[in-house]
Amino acid sequence: MDVNFVLWSLREVLEQIPFDSPAEGPVDLDFSKILVPYYVKNDFRVSIQYEDQLPYEAVSAVYSPEGNKRITVPIIMRREYEESLRAWNNGNKSDLSVLKRCCLRREIYCHEACHLTAIILAFPSERTSIALNEFLEKASKKFEESFNKSRNEKIAYVSELKSGESPSNFDKYHFPYGNDNLNYFKLYQELMFPYDKMLKAAENITRNFDPTRQITFEDVARETFVPQSFFSAFPEKLIAFQGLLAEKM
Repeated sequence: MDVNFVLWSLREVLEQIPFDSPAEGPVDLDFSKILVPYYVKNDFRVSIQYEDQLPYEAVSAVYSPEGNKRITVPIIMRREYEESLRAWNNGNKSDLSVLKRCCLRREIYCHEACHLTAIILAFPSERTSIALNEFLEKASKKFEESFNKSRNEKIAYVSELKSGESPSNFDKYHFPYGNDNLNYFKLYQELMFPYDKMLKAAENITRNFDPTRQITFEDVARETFVPQSFFSAFPEKLIAFQGLLAEKM
């Protein structure tokens, strides 16, 4: 499946995710007026929630109450990342720990957006009890250990991003269900650092840049919230961005 087609078809879903602005409270994605399949629009709910005390950096889950055909996907984030971005936007740009959390925040949001994309692609178009159970079986098979811990509530955790883990590091089997052949390495890169964001960053960084010193990863992070760890994981994006910087110098 082509990444650009997926990004185009889910663009209105992804536009509702607060990648670049701090959330004031829970964010329920509204599918009612956007171009998603009927079965997703009517039987699928996504809620991004924020907690002060969370044992993980972020958690995604698939939830289907007994006797209810509707699927709910809660994505739970640490509230501290929203507070860090709010502090940065309010002028606290000298504290490198704030910058680090803002970068990690962007990585986490893009990582969870990949999980959401995988769930949508795996979600059954046939809205029968059999199809729903098959979908939940996919979740339970892929994430058997965490699913079994909460089987009574019919919750399957699909992502538990632990402290110290980089959201930019994952293997090819981390996101997809079953026969999903989407290139999630490519999807993640395009969510983190799409071409228009790269172009704007190159223009801003080089506009008043001092030619006597080199551009650093910190300069890039301050402009984009894309950290060095991302470029280490995806050097092709670094090469592409260096080319844009060279054009603008």
